[in-house]
Amino acid sequence: MNLKRIIATIAAALLPLAASATTLVIPASGTGPGSNDSHWQTELTLHNTSVNTITATLTFHDNFGAAGTTTVDVAPRATITIADIVANRFGRSTATGAIEVTFDSAFAQKLTVSSRTFNKSPNGEFGQDIPAIDLAGAPDTGSIFVLSGPSSATQAHFNFGVYAINAATVQWELIRADGTVAATKEVPYLSGEQIQYGNGIATLFAKTPADNDTVHAVVTSGRALAYGSIVNEASGDPTYVPGVLARADLRINFAGVDFGDSGRISVSDANHDGVLDHSIDVQTGTWPIAFRVVVNSTTPATFELLNAPPELRFFDTRGGIAWSPSANTAGTTLNLKIRVTADGATEIITIPVNIR
Repeated sequence: MNLKRIIATIAAALLPLAASATTLVIPASGTGPGSNDSHWQTELTLHNTSVNTITATLTFHDNFGAAGTTTVDVAPRATITIADIVANRFGRSTATGAIEVTFDSAFAQKLTVSSRTFNKSPNGEFGQDIPAIDLAGAPDTGSIFVLSGPSSATQAHFNFGVYAINAATVQWELIRADGTVAATKEVPYLSGEQIQYGNGIATLFAKTPADNDTVHAVVTSGRALAYGSIVNEASGDPTYVPGVLARADLRINFAGVDFGDSGRISVSDANHDGVLDHSIDVQTGTWPIAFRVVVNSTTPATFELLNAPPELRFFDTRGGIAWSPSANTAGTTLNLKIRVTADGATEIITIPVNIR
C-alpha cells in the first residue's frame, strides 16, 4: 500500500459515521378557528430520558408538502412543551397539517413525543391526544385503514384525513352501517402532503352523513397514514379516531401464480387474502424467469405493477411476468404489489419474493 493510500485510509477512519435518523409523525395538528365558534390549537410535548441533550428537527406538512421547519434541544431528562406550535413555531394563523419529528436514531427510545389538539373556548378546553407514529413501522401499499364515524350523525361531525409518507394514492370508500358502499373516490397525494377533510362525508364524498358511517382508506400506491376525528356539535369536544389496519376479503378471484404457463397453480392464495400462501424464489442470471398471475374472471382482468424493479415487466396483457434480477440483488426479499381490476372491482395483490 503506497503512502497516499495509507493517508487516505487513516483520514477516512477519522471521519464521523453518518447517523441514521428516526422520524415520528403526528398526523394531525393545527391552529385557528373551526366550526361552531371553536378555536383549535396543538400543544407538543417532548421528554428526554437520556443523559445527553437531544436535538430534534420539527417539520410542518400541509397540503403543499413541507411548509416550515424548526429545531428544539431537549436537555438531559428534561421536558419541553411548545404551546400552539403551529402558530408559535411555524408562523401560521390558520392551518391544519402533520408534524414530523426527526432525531438521531441513537435516541430512538429515549425521546418521547406526544401532542394534544384542543378547542379553547370561554367554557373551557376540550381536547384529544394524537399519538406520534414511527414511520419505520408504517404499512406499505395495499394497506386498509378503517375509520369509524359517529354513532349519531346529527350530534357530531366526522373529519378525516391522510398524511402521505411518500407519493401515494388512496382509494376512499364510504361504507354505510348495512355494508352498502355508498361512494368511492381515488385521490393522489404528493410526498409529504397532508390533507384533512372537514365534515368529510359531505365534502369528499358529496353524501349526507348517516349514523355509523365507516370510511375505508385503501392505500393503492405508495405509503400513507389515515386518521379521523369525531367532533361533538354542541360542545366542540373532539375524539381522535385512529386508522385501524385491517384486511378484507378480495372482491376478485386471485387463484395464485403459475410458473411457465403450465396451466396449473404453482403457489396459491388458498385463504383468499390477496397474498400468496408462501414466497416464490426467483434466481438471478442472464435468462429471465417467467410466471403468470392467475385471476379468474368473467371479463379480462387488467394488471398494473406498483413497486416493481426495472428488470420486471409484463410480457402480455394476461398477467404474464418476465423477470431477470441483477446479481447484486441476490439474497434480498420483495413484496411485489400488483393492482388488478376484474369484474368491476379493483384490488391489490401481494407476491412475496426471495431473490436467490
